[in-house]
Amino acid sequence: MHPAVRDPRIVPAAGLPVPRASLGASFPVWLRALRCAALAAALLGTVACAAVPPEGAVPPGGAGAAARAAWDGFQRGDPQPARQALAASAHGLLSPWLAYWALEPDLHRVTQAQFERFASDYPDTYVLARLRDAWLLELGQRQDWPDFAAVYPQQSAGADRQVECYELQRRFEVDGVDTSARVLELWNAPGGAGVGCNAAVSALARAGRVDQAQIWRRLQDFFRDGRVALALHFAPELPIGAWQGIDRAAHDPMSLVLRALRHGVPRDPMQHQFLVLALLRLGAQDPQQTMQLIDGSLDRLPARERALVAYHAARSAALQLMPDASRWFEQAARLDRDAPVDSTTLDWMLRAALRAQDWNTVDSVAQRLIRRDGMRPEWVYWRATAQRQLGHDDVARALYADVASPWNFYGQLATEALGLKIELPPSVAPPTAQAVAAQRARVEVRRALALYALRIYPPAAQQWSFALRGLDDGALHAAAQLACEQRAWMLCIDASERMRDTVDWNQRYAMPYRDAIAAASRRSGVSEALLFGLIRQESRFAADIKSWAGAHGLMQLMPQTASWVARKIGLDGYSPADIGHAHTNVTLGSAYLGMLLQRFDGSQAMAAAGYNAGPGRPARWRAKDSLQQLGGAVFTENIPISETRGYVERVLANATIYAARLSGQPQSLQSRLGLSTPDVAVSQPPMP
Repeated sequence: MHPAVRDPRIVPAAGLPVPRASLGASFPVWLRALRCAALAAALLGTVACAAVPPEGAVPPGGAGAAARAAWDGFQRGDPQPARQALAASAHGLLSPWLAYWALEPDLHRVTQAQFERFASDYPDTYVLARLRDAWLLELGQRQDWPDFAAVYPQQSAGADRQVECYELQRRFEVDGVDTSARVLELWNAPGGAGVGCNAAVSALARAGRVDQAQIWRRLQDFFRDGRVALALHFAPELPIGAWQGIDRAAHDPMSLVLRALRHGVPRDPMQHQFLVLALLRLGAQDPQQTMQLIDGSLDRLPARERALVAYHAARSAALQLMPDASRWFEQAARLDRDAPVDSTTLDWMLRAALRAQDWNTVDSVAQRLIRRDGMRPEWVYWRATAQRQLGHDDVARALYADVASPWNFYGQLATEALGLKIELPPSVAPPTAQAVAAQRARVEVRRALALYALRIYPPAAQQWSFALRGLDDGALHAAAQLACEQRAWMLCIDASERMRDTVDWNQRYAMPYRDAIAAASRRSGVSEALLFGLIRQESRFAADIKSWAGAHGLMQLMPQTASWVARKIGLDGYSPADIGHAHTNVTLGSAYLGMLLQRFDGSQAMAAAGYNAGPGRPARWRAKDSLQQLGGAVFTENIPISETRGYVERVLANATIYAARLSGQPQSLQSRLGLSTPDVAVSQPPMP
């Protein structure tokens, strides 16, 4: 995930792939300056237009500096800088954000009257929607049902799940409505165990509307997902002694297993539940031993519970790339053919079958995943591949055709599986000046651009997403053009990606910093296409962006990595302060990527994985199964870290498109996944 969306207080809206255009580079400087003068008042009063400074520069201005200080203070939990900035610019473009940063850190002390005053001052703004969500959660935690009931009807469509759970708790406690069925539905859904749903379940359980068997089943989910602290949260709703048993199952599972081995499976219902939780915990720690226990000494456990534990152990084995994972999934299915299988376990059942080249299982599990998720490209691609391996080429070709496209990793693989090269459709003509001017006139658009110009990236991305709601392709195209002209590459690419029926390649796969990237490519031997593809994923071309973990710049380098690479390549005069400079950052990042390619024999999949997760991890994954044995696509699908898996897919798909743009020729993703075409000069020094 890009660093600009990692701030816990700013949750990205659906569809915004935060962090990443030659348009801005060619835009006349004198015309940009004239436009800036015309827009200056609109963009914060004294905040300068974002298009005037060179790439990566920070706009000057007292109000801009105050807004930046307000954001920095908000990140520290200090509202005072925002209050000072708001007092000086009460009616400026960014005043809603200043007011939000001034109020939200002290939300636990806010009154209903203060919230209503904010809502009156900033109606129909993104920050009001954000504050309303937070305020409803605060009121729910306070159990302040009168004020909650007054605010809840103002919720926009798609209310936060935890807020909905608080509303269901309010209806139960105040109106006497039995809301247990809907509460349990929300609580049992993936990601449903949060403050609101937990509180609602606890209230219903105390009133006898949720029975203990339902709570025990959910605790089993928490143990499977490694969230044992959540399981302990519900101990007060269970009989006396539950906390101690749950804690023991979490932290000393073998003691409960050994007791069962000595004395048999417990008949006491609560002790029985402790044993199941302990086996789930052990399944994550030692899948092989767990499978031996449920198939041997503990075979008196009911078949449904043995299957539950076996599926979890097999999933853990698959995540650890153990060779027996696929066989253990089969064993779990034989224990109870009707046992429910959760979504994550089903995903890893397919991945384990891919590693085992068990194409019948790949086909059957892919069908289940398609029924669950719809025609997601990855599951359709793997079902098509299984059908081809099973000799049903006509079915395979039809399935490949359903998802073939140049846009994404599996669409590109499906295109090549049909015997085609990856070619880019024609680019749409640029939007008209009138369409761009219409977007420039919108206050929400200008607000996002002003935030971006001040390097306040998470709010800029959120504000931009709010501004783009409901726009058609023409308006999105114009908004993207405006952002490109302002060199707000992250926003430009995001708007362009939302276009449904047309594409503008200059926007969607922009190529700023072309000189620096080309020079780095020549020095390191890493192709321009791969560098562009990785930078697009890492930073969306925001040269001065810094992640929550401390990674800097276009290629998101950690300071210690940058210093190490600088020494390795003999970069004279390097100082840690240089890490955010575009030219230096790309020089160091490309050299580091080149070393990773050298270490992994030219495999771009492994090098990208190493760039994201550290070089040690893909080295360990390769030790489990060689890339030559699995193939690049199966290797990538089996990357155990979901963030890294998605990262590799996006970087390589990006690189394939950039290669097509740069060369004007059809491209192959498969060649990037294998070992046949190393993308780095052999002169690169070895990486320790």
